[in-house]
This record gives sequence, structure tokens and C-alpha cells, in this order.
Amino acid sequence: MTEQELRRQAIDRFKNGESPKTIYKDLGRTKQWFFKWLKRYQSGDPQWFKSRSTVPHRKPKQLQEEDRRRIITIREQLQRQSFSQIGVSAIKWELHKAGAPIPSDRTINRVLKQEGLIKKNTLHSQGS
Repeated sequence: MTEQELRRQAIDRFKNGESPKTIYKDLGRTKQWFFKWLKRYQSGDPQWFKSRSTVPHRKPKQLQEEDRRRIITIREQLQRQSFSQIGVSAIKWELHKAGAPIPSDRTINRVLKQEGLIKKNTLHSQGS
């Protein structure tokens, strides 16, 4: 029996007067499972028994491509300057001077890593 058939069977049994506890125990499911599908059934949605995607519809905190490019551009400009700091603090300072939104340190580091712009410090990784 498929999961969808099991859901329909549970609700049909409930509509025929069986107690929820009897139904979910008999089907080897949890109380939460049963009431989730009862609530979906009661919503009136004709497709209530089908699984829904859990992927968010929106990603409000996702970095905009324009902001991503700005971080990369600033890093590349800083690298071309002699004796310039190129880390997160320097990038944040440049974003601040430009009046641009300033993402978290973690976000800036993630962008730099994804673009291959973080280089391992070779001074400390060599044997003494």
C-alpha cells in the first residue's frame, strides 16, 4: 500500500467512526502523523493526501547577485593594490564607503571561498 493510500484509508476509517488512536496505532503511525493528514483533509484541498515540497518558496536572506559581484570586485581591486588589506574587514569598509548593504562576515567569506579567492596562508603552514 502506498503512503497516499494509507493516508486516505486513515481518514476513511475516521469518517466511519473509528477513534484516531485506534487508527494510527493500527497503521503503525504517530498521533502527529494522523492529525496532520486529518487537518489537510479538513482544509478542503482535493489533493490533501499528496506530499508537499518542504523547499521554501522564497529565500529572503539569499544574497543578491549584484551584492555578490560587488564583494568579488572589491576583493579583486584590493588585491591589485600594494600592501593593501584584503580580508573581510577591508571589504566591509569598502562596502560602507560605497553606501552598499553590508552582509555578515560569514556571507562575505562564503562568497570569497566559492569564487576561489581565499588562499591558504603559507607562512604558518610550512614546517619550522
